[in-house]
Amino acid sequence: MNIYFECNMGAAGDMIASALVDLFEDRESIVAELNSLNLPKTEIVLNEKMQNGISAVHLDVLANDMQETPDNVDEHAHHHHHHHGRGLSDIFGIIDSLNADEKVKTDVKNIYKIVADAEAKAHSAAVGEIHFHELGMLDAIADITASAFLLKKLGVEKVTASPINVGNGSVRCAHGLLPVPAPATANILLDVPYYKSDVDTELCTPTGAAILKYYANKFLPEPLLTSVKKVGVGAGTKELDRANIIRAFLYEDSSITELSCNVDDITGEEIAFAVEKMMSEGALDCFVTPVVMKKGRPAFMLTVLCKNSEADKFASLIFKHTTTIGLRKYTPSRYTLKREFVEENGVAVKRSEGFCTSREKIEFEDIKALAVEKDISVFEARKELEDKSQI
Repeated sequence: MNIYFECNMGAAGDMIASALVDLFEDRESIVAELNSLNLPKTEIVLNEKMQNGISAVHLDVLANDMQETPDNVDEHAHHHHHHHGRGLSDIFGIIDSLNADEKVKTDVKNIYKIVADAEAKAHSAAVGEIHFHELGMLDAIADITASAFLLKKLGVEKVTASPINVGNGSVRCAHGLLPVPAPATANILLDVPYYKSDVDTELCTPTGAAILKYYANKFLPEPLLTSVKKVGVGAGTKELDRANIIRAFLYEDSSITELSCNVDDITGEEIAFAVEKMMSEGALDCFVTPVVMKKGRPAFMLTVLCKNSEADKFASLIFKHTTTIGLRKYTPSRYTLKREFVEENGVAVKRSEGFCTSREKIEFEDIKALAVEKDISVFEARKELEDKSQI
């Protein structure tokens, strides 16, 4: 699955996490999972909000049973640490204590590194000297962690986003009154398309900018979204004269990558081994076609179909396991039927549906296993399993 974030009203960490939660059918169970991540002194509460007649979701983060603010977090930090705000090592300590897998923890740390680099540049300081104010609060940590956790749980392979509306005017933060986008946000958004608008407030926060900067590989104003499965709507906290929302489109990409090459200096056994490697590494398909090359030389054409996100991986595998010195790359689209495995009277059956078509088929490996077990032909084994499953 892929996600496209529509950032017509900017992006903030809580808005991104809220839109992602809205993509799940059982949102209450997902919020319960977020609350089981062991975020310190933090409770995440799911609320539904109406934004200019549009139904949206917002995750309220209660830290120490209250909404954490720059004033109370700085007072707490000064009393206990003799400085204002949490340092990067303090935040990493919190992340390491989470009840989450290493992928989520690594993503959260990398997002904070993006913020730390931007803050260091804005204040002409070393990264180790940076102390986070608003971004070091527990609700900011919760927003980033929730976003990382939910993207992984959704199995998202590719994230894209629209150019980001940053708003206009000025914003008050721990360092005083700053222009929009704030210096750290502007640093994060280097190489990211964004624009100012007539909305006189900050629409893109450093948290939202960093999450999108880390995950999104492209920023496209009008993408072609094929096979959209669901739209999640996350609400912001500011009441504006227009819907203050971010939308997350969950969709399947019908395009794939096709890699191919011609080889005339490889044996049949070697090309067969290469095919096995491609399939074992997760290729969508791999096949060999006999071809005749220049000067009448017989050869093989190896073709590998893979997800777009794995094109580089399979290019490396082809170079490793064949003798080719060059590849051709295409990006075709495809039609696929929805496939699932069901059990019919104890027999595993693959069912395919879509485009006014429905078919069922017993997996050949099961047929072969029964033929070996009973010392019968595969034709007899197929008939026996078809009779048993009544397909």
